[in-house]
Amino acid sequence: MNEYTTDILIVGGGPGGIFTSKALLANNIKDFKVVCDEPEVVCRCNIPYGIGKKFLNDINDAVKSHHHFLPNFDDVGIVGRIHSIDHGNRTARGRLLKSSEEFSIRYKRLILATGGQASLPPIKGAINTDYDGSNPKGEVVYYKGKTYDKAALRDNVVVVRSVADARRIDAICGTDLTVAVVGTGLVGLEIIDNLLIRGNKVVVVEIMPHLIGPMDADMVVHLEERLRAEGAAIHLGAPCSEVGDGYIVVADEKIKADLVVIGAGVSPDIQLAKELGCEIGKRGGVRVDKHWRTNLEDVYAIGDLIEIDDAVFSEPALFQLLPNVMMQGTLLAKQFKGILLDGPLAAGAGMSHTCDLFWGFAGYSAEMAAARDLKVLSEKIDLFTAEEASSYAKKAWYKLVVSAEDKGTVKKGQIIGFQAVTEGKHIGDLMARWADIIGARETVADLPKHNWIHQPMVGNPASNAYIMMFFNLFSVKLGM
Repeated sequence: MNEYTTDILIVGGGPGGIFTSKALLANNIKDFKVVCDEPEVVCRCNIPYGIGKKFLNDINDAVKSHHHFLPNFDDVGIVGRIHSIDHGNRTARGRLLKSSEEFSIRYKRLILATGGQASLPPIKGAINTDYDGSNPKGEVVYYKGKTYDKAALRDNVVVVRSVADARRIDAICGTDLTVAVVGTGLVGLEIIDNLLIRGNKVVVVEIMPHLIGPMDADMVVHLEERLRAEGAAIHLGAPCSEVGDGYIVVADEKIKADLVVIGAGVSPDIQLAKELGCEIGKRGGVRVDKHWRTNLEDVYAIGDLIEIDDAVFSEPALFQLLPNVMMQGTLLAKQFKGILLDGPLAAGAGMSHTCDLFWGFAGYSAEMAAARDLKVLSEKIDLFTAEEASSYAKKAWYKLVVSAEDKGTVKKGQIIGFQAVTEGKHIGDLMARWADIIGARETVADLPKHNWIHQPMVGNPASNAYIMMFFNLFSVKLGM
């Protein structure tokens, strides 16, 4: 059995583990080991685009070797899985992926970056609950509170998380087969878009009354119209209740589906954390403080694994986004140098591109606020991505959501949400700006303090004209 000794042990070789390793090296911290439970590094954000060839020529372009990110991986990396940790004796044990040989690591400080695993809704027939463990794929799904190897899935069901999943979808693209996609979060919509690009018949199933839960219906309607125009059959307001050979059942209706792709979110992989004795929060993630320390001495956790207080309601939330874990790993490395730096207050956010529409959200929608009994004011404005007379001008829609009352930690006039949909105009810098505003708990009165730069060809329609339009609308309503 191989035995190692290190100061810092990182468990998990996804983006959290890799970027933390890079940050440690950048700060001249070299006494660490990172245990990677996948043979290569997968950029999961790119997985849908290898299917549609939208900006990747091949799915394999989403995969990089560990050495691509860490040139000294042979010195600091171990390709294997940790299966037990004795924190009292500061010892972890695991097994190498290729040889199945056991190894042990003695450490002083521990970073958990085990990420998350795909979730499978309670769909009848989607999984063989009597699976005997034969021919395991080494990837798991969570189903009804239990963990199953993906080998237990029905042959025509794919729960999207890995490159292997994307390859299964890619194999039927361009055929005359019908694909049902269950769940319309970021990954679900990106897969739908890329399947349409490849000419597939697509059935969309969403349990919510509209697509994209974190956005409001009056904003999502633009995407729904575009998807229907592209040929997608959309079923809203009811779950997929059953999967069979060549069909699904939605609201008691049997619908043709040769392949069923499920993108219903990710659950934190807390198995090791629970065995260690880490505190688990009410959202199912590991609880950490603002410096990513768990309740155990010298044990830290980052990424999809953790829950942290959100900026608006100051309540535990899961923010499973790549930029978050990159920031957390970077500031954790500084902490090990004796420099404590705070990250931003967390604001849920996301953006993507579907059928030539760019769309995004930051913070809370008006519908989400109403579900929390918070009174809000909201305004949606129609605009253009450039001056209307310009040949570059295309339609766009912005929506701002503002608290109409003081309640708990939320202030009257506080900006709690922003949404955007644009035709042919990238919104990346725009959404980042609003995520920062919401994360800083700013109010309508703070809007004039910002510099907004606009140029019709290269900028967003984010000039002072539109921002001041929001300021005028809300300041009058708030009695300012």
